[in-house]
Amino acid sequence: MGEKAHHARSMSIGDILFKRAFARLVFLIPPLFFFGNALAQDPSSHAQEPGEILSSFLDPASVIGAGIVVAIIGLVLFAALTSKRLEGSSLFNRLFVVVAVTAGFFSAVSSAIGFGLITSQESTDFFRNAVLPPAFGVFVFCLAVAIWVGGAEFVRHRDWLRDIKGGAIGDLIFFIERAFKLFVVIPALALILFFVSTWTTVVGVGGVDAVRHTYSAEIDRLAAECAGITTYRQRDFLFREDLRLSVRDVTRVADAERSGGSQSGAAGQGAVSDYYKGLAAWYQGLEASVTTLIDADDPSGMNPYDPNICANKTSSLSKRLSLNAFENVDKWSREFETEFNDFANVLNRWRHDRRIERLLDQQLSNFDRANPRPVGARISARQHEAIDSYADDVERALKSLISKQKRQKPPVPLKSEAEKSPARGLDIFREMISPTPPPPEPETISRRQEIVDAEFVPGLSTITPRDAVLKHANIFSDVWALALSWDYAPYLLMLAFLFFPSAERAEGYKD
Repeated sequence: MGEKAHHARSMSIGDILFKRAFARLVFLIPPLFFFGNALAQDPSSHAQEPGEILSSFLDPASVIGAGIVVAIIGLVLFAALTSKRLEGSSLFNRLFVVVAVTAGFFSAVSSAIGFGLITSQESTDFFRNAVLPPAFGVFVFCLAVAIWVGGAEFVRHRDWLRDIKGGAIGDLIFFIERAFKLFVVIPALALILFFVSTWTTVVGVGGVDAVRHTYSAEIDRLAAECAGITTYRQRDFLFREDLRLSVRDVTRVADAERSGGSQSGAAGQGAVSDYYKGLAAWYQGLEASVTTLIDADDPSGMNPYDPNICANKTSSLSKRLSLNAFENVDKWSREFETEFNDFANVLNRWRHDRRIERLLDQQLSNFDRANPRPVGARISARQHEAIDSYADDVERALKSLISKQKRQKPPVPLKSEAEKSPARGLDIFREMISPTPPPPEPETISRRQEIVDAEFVPGLSTITPRDAVLKHANIFSDVWALALSWDYAPYLLMLAFLFFPSAERAEGYKD
């Protein structure tokens, strides 16, 4: 009878946990997950400014959520430390239960977040977006508790050769059995927990930040592209200024011819001075056409000559990137991608805008027809010679101006993150194991116009949270360490039962 009473006092932790504390936790966790999901769906959520960070700690939703977590942890701690049914358990064993259950709780919450990021869709599917993630969290909690709390009981009890009682041989056999369970069976079960919990935990804790890391690099690339292209478009102002100088030069020559006959030797109003005035008017018309092209509204609604366009656009993208992604990660990603690619298309339109160049080519080809060269017997040979000489000078100057305009090329587009490292999914593992050698440097070739026409600014290198944490595992190594720590901390504590099998029982209850 005394032996049965002693056995009742030292009842296994698995029986006690599932009859009391575990049953309460299973009852409380689903409302917690649903409540947290409802808070995450608040449409008024927005990116916090520095001045709002302190006030966010006093947000009612945060206070309630923190209160629920503290209440559940307190319930577990109270049940493990004060239950009379744990009277024969050691303090180490009681705290092991607390660590195992809280580790399962943390795994459940973070796994539910990660699972929501992996499976979410930009839709109103209630079961997929609101029910499935918390249900998965409950599953992870039950799995973690079964592996660690149930596994601890599984390790402590003898299954092989039970008929062999105490003694050196019996203790040796029991040690070998515990070692097999601890180093073979439990790690095999923990491997399931890795794929189910640790992976989704890493995605939930670091997935969005890893995506932001990739997209921040893309914003920097877009800013550099914008700076190069807007600088390239400043050549339009230089060309217009060249035209204005040409207008002033021709006008000055016309005035000099009229006042002193600098070209023909005959001062006063005449055919040569009229010709020069006609050339000046033609230049003024060309300059007015170029000014119209520069001042015209861009179809995108943005101005390539605005000195603040790059800073404003990258600031807008950065603000959009900082918005709450957990509310609807697909919508958050789509809206950012749309704004990014729209601006990339605008930059491509600006870098391929050759309207001024085509206008110059057209005017050069029509120069002979548009040239107001006088004909007839009213001009002398010297006047005719002066007119032809100056017409040739103007045509050469115009060809030189056009040639200088064509020689200026937009900058070579920068490589996107996807072009630098295109691996996604399982290919990321293959890239880690066997990295592809860098491509050889291309031969330096002249950037002919057809090559420039084929160059485009790449769009956004889209990436999912699950791919981002793998591709940037070295940067988010602390997230991996954190997930492994709270998922496998109970296993390290469980190793104490290998060398100290009586650590389960308090003093006075040991074998």
